[in-house]
Amino acid sequence: MLSSALQAKLAKYCFLVADNRELLSLIVPYLQDMGVRKILRATDGRAAIDMLNNPQYHVDMIICDWELPNISGLDMLKFVREKFGPTPFLMLSVHVTREAISAAAEHGVNGYLAKPFTVQLLEKRVVALLRALPKEDNPDLLSGTVATQASVEDGDDSWVI
Repeated sequence: MLSSALQAKLAKYCFLVADNRELLSLIVPYLQDMGVRKILRATDGRAAIDMLNNPQYHVDMIICDWELPNISGLDMLKFVREKFGPTPFLMLSVHVTREAISAAAEHGVNGYLAKPFTVQLLEKRVVALLRALPKEDNPDLLSGTVATQASVEDGDDSWVI
């Protein structure tokens, strides 16, 4: 459980979650329980990119499935890196292979989380990625850093790149 101070800080951020409807119905309440209040939802890559291109939104973090209709999660990551630079990007996937992780890492993914995952693991990864934001973008959350190599010491199949 996050502290109320951290929850209040998370309420300031806008998240884009791109995944199928079933997982969206699980992830969104998890994020809301963490304190996130601004959550954009997309069920395919084209809709997610349209939201990112919409000037009324400023997305602070992206949680995206590898397998999206229309535009894949990997292609979405490539687009985000070209147009939006270092926006924290957490890839979700059932594809936990060295090849998939290497491809995502090559294009600048910040974290890779294997499905299925627990709410505690999602919380841990989200907080770690937000703490890694540059201090000028994130002065209040900066009290830790993201690992720069595979993070398997906690016994899960997720990776923080």
